[in-house]
Amino acid sequence: MEIAKGTDLPDLLEHLGYRVRRMGNYYSTKEMDSIRIKDRRTWKRYSNGTGGDAITFLQEFCGKDFREAVNYLLEYNGHRARDSPTPRPRPVRQAEKPAFTLPIPNQDQRRVFAYLQKRGIAPQVIRGFIEAGLLYEDSLHHNCVFVGRDSSGKPVFASKRGTCDLNGPGFKGDAAGSDKNVAFRLPCDPALDHVAVFEAPVDLMSFCTLHRQVRSNAIALCGLYQGPLDTYLRENPHLKRIILCLDADAPGREAAEKLQAEYEQKGYTVSVRLPAPGKDWNELLQNQVLGRDIPAPKSKRSQLKKEERESVADLEKLISDKTIADAQRREQQQADQGFAVSIRDESVDRIATDPELFARYLNMQGDNPAYSAGNIAMVMHQNPEATVVFTRDRWKDRGRFVLEAEQDKGCKIFVRSAPRRDYILTDTFDVAQTQGRDIWRPHLEDNTQEMETALATLLNYSPVPVIAQEGLDGGAYYDPQDVVLAVDPGCSDSEAFGAIAAEIAQARYHDRGFNWGYSRESCELSAQSVAYTLCRRFGISRELPDLSRMQDMFVGRYGRGKLEVLNNIRSMSRQIGSGIQKSLAPPQRAAPSVNRDAR
Repeated sequence: MEIAKGTDLPDLLEHLGYRVRRMGNYYSTKEMDSIRIKDRRTWKRYSNGTGGDAITFLQEFCGKDFREAVNYLLEYNGHRARDSPTPRPRPVRQAEKPAFTLPIPNQDQRRVFAYLQKRGIAPQVIRGFIEAGLLYEDSLHHNCVFVGRDSSGKPVFASKRGTCDLNGPGFKGDAAGSDKNVAFRLPCDPALDHVAVFEAPVDLMSFCTLHRQVRSNAIALCGLYQGPLDTYLRENPHLKRIILCLDADAPGREAAEKLQAEYEQKGYTVSVRLPAPGKDWNELLQNQVLGRDIPAPKSKRSQLKKEERESVADLEKLISDKTIADAQRREQQQADQGFAVSIRDESVDRIATDPELFARYLNMQGDNPAYSAGNIAMVMHQNPEATVVFTRDRWKDRGRFVLEAEQDKGCKIFVRSAPRRDYILTDTFDVAQTQGRDIWRPHLEDNTQEMETALATLLNYSPVPVIAQEGLDGGAYYDPQDVVLAVDPGCSDSEAFGAIAAEIAQARYHDRGFNWGYSRESCELSAQSVAYTLCRRFGISRELPDLSRMQDMFVGRYGRGKLEVLNNIRSMSRQIGSGIQKSLAPPQRAAPSVNRDAR
């Protein structure tokens, strides 16, 4: 038996007619390049996970049973000149390759965002892949779908990755009919002479998170099959260098060694770059970005203890099930919130670059002063036709109810939860989605007691002395040199309200001279926006600010910085507006609500 098991495999395979090749410190064959022979006595085929010694090889590839394989090997080792039997490979039924179709996309990408962000991948990278048509969420199982496109941009490959991995590794698989010779890849930049090679799309995205300058010249094999690399090199003959960024586990290292030897023979410059620490690039990313420890391999002893614990009462299972359910609920909440944040940021970016959208934002903020700039941006993205929005409870307080057909068509916003004081998502509905009493909106008119009260309250918000000065162009003016606010007593109440509001905003931005970076020009649009939203809130007619230089207000601002600009406008407008509202109609004390609309 030991003689049969110890048969020299390279010699045996050559005797059987295989073309054996030496690849570094192991052997393979031309016919089956996924086979690895180590120490000349054992083999493993990574494409299907099989392996063993010479006996199992004859069983697997020559159709022999155990007794026949042992007898043949004994004869082979004792009588080298004997004719070898013709290998009898198992017949393979040739099935027609199914047509390739992409899985049906979901309406949103929130689970994909949550799953990939949980693994440390940057939101900007996720959004970039989605916008490039390389990633989306399917509607049936909510998997991540990584789309492989050929040189013309046509989708020919799809790798699916499950977004739920609480009970172990998530689902992995390719869509039927996928072209595995293309797999997943980024476009090739003709100015670059290299290509980086990864095992999985998540590893490629992890590398892009660690190295934000990487936006092209990379492929994911979706395994260890080298066909996608051959295709990429054939389509881009100017490439001269290959960077192997495979996993750091045993199969990855062996594959890197084999590919390096093979492609160096073909004239390419090949380098190997393995993640360290960590098994793969995503594990390295999670360690560096999220601070997660690299998991140690599980010992047999701990596995035995686990099996012993499985016989304990069902109470442990109940606790485990609840823990899993709670984790799934939290994960779903994180997915929803991650997607909502992406919607908010995208909408803010558009508002900051499009004067028409910025004007609509000012109208929405004036009509909905209780909501933050971020929430207004989210509503605008989800319902471009929205005007006045409230939650179900707020509409109910106003004698209106959400229509039955509109119950599931609300816009998500963030509100603060009273019990935990953290933020959760809830639905808001536009007035067009409700029915009931007419909604009351304030409307200040000239020469009325209400307007006089409002102007008096407004002037109280001036941080500097106020003086009367006739003949002013525009009705009011803040002088940063003398640090005073001049008001023309001869202009109409409506004109005075808007002009005073804008100049008070200028004075508050100047902060009595303590804001050394202040200039009237740089604060003009913000101040006019404060005045416009205040006038809108109280039903006072006022022209939109001049938006010709709107984008200057956001220069040097990125991401949350743009949102901060909008929130500063809203904060000042809300503070002054709330004071005026209180002076007009002091509110009655009300019972505290469960959720406070905020953020």
